Amino acid sequence: MKETRVLLASDIHWCHLTWYGMSNEDRMEKFVRDMESEYASDPYAALLLLGDYSLDHWQWDTKGSYLKEGVSNTANFSAAYLDRLRAACGEIRMIAGNHEQYGEKKWNEVTGGYSRKGHVVVGDFLFILLDNYGVHLDPRVHSDGTYCGVDVDEVRAYMDRYPDKKVILCAHHFSPDVESDAFKELMREEDRILCLVSGHVHKSRVVKLGEEFGGKSLLYTGHYSYSSEKEDPLRCPWGYREFRLSDRGITSRYITPESTYVLKGRTVTVPYGAIDSFELSF
Repeated sequence: MKETRVLLASDIHWCHLTWYGMSNEDRMEKFVRDMESEYASDPYAALLLLGDYSLDHWQWDTKGSYLKEGVSNTANFSAAYLDRLRAACGEIRMIAGNHEQYGEKKWNEVTGGYSRKGHVVVGDFLFILLDNYGVHLDPRVHSDGTYCGVDVDEVRAYMDRYPDKKVILCAHHFSPDVESDAFKELMREEDRILCLVSGHVHKSRVVKLGEEFGGKSLLYTGHYSYSSEKEDPLRCPWGYREFRLSDRGITSRYITPESTYVLKGRTVTVPYGAIDSFELSF
């Protein structure tokens, strides 16, 4: 397999809040420009978006915009940018996060045709996109979603459907502490599952899980909104995760595009770079 590139991003959060001296509108525009620039400089086969495009459903502070005001910023993001991203970047998938608690029918409507979950085949690799917040949907009260964990039968069905593909499991969030014994067994037994990828925590890091998960790694996709590294937000600047796939193995890094931040009245520019790495050879 010729080396092929895939990008994953999450936690964009188009909403009523602003971060680091940039308006929501300018931040959305920058995100899309960065995706376009990445493709123009080094084309990728797919862009996988792993949720939290909004605060449409939110139980804190001013509450979620959808129940409170009937405003879907997920729909606004989709209408404003998806055609442009498709034109510039090729294949795109857009799954739901915990702040998008729309049922499947409504999710299809607000995203212009996407499902809350799915899969993408890239050469010898199968990316399975899971819906780990797929319960208690279309709520009538404000909430941050209910984590339901990995549907092991669904993963096995995809793996049976594509028996010759190596597998990367993706979701908005994985919570190892509450995952089922069946999922842990799957991770231990299936060598074809290479790693997990998720967002949600607004950090970029590679975490090696314990032997109960077969010693496999969980890779986080960072954010394009606010860093959870509150002591030093620039430990995890805006960015997105890259995978490079080939018949020799996979590599991954968290790419940080050039960005300018206002932090406590101080303006800081972060150059284009990367802040973590992961490698797995076959």
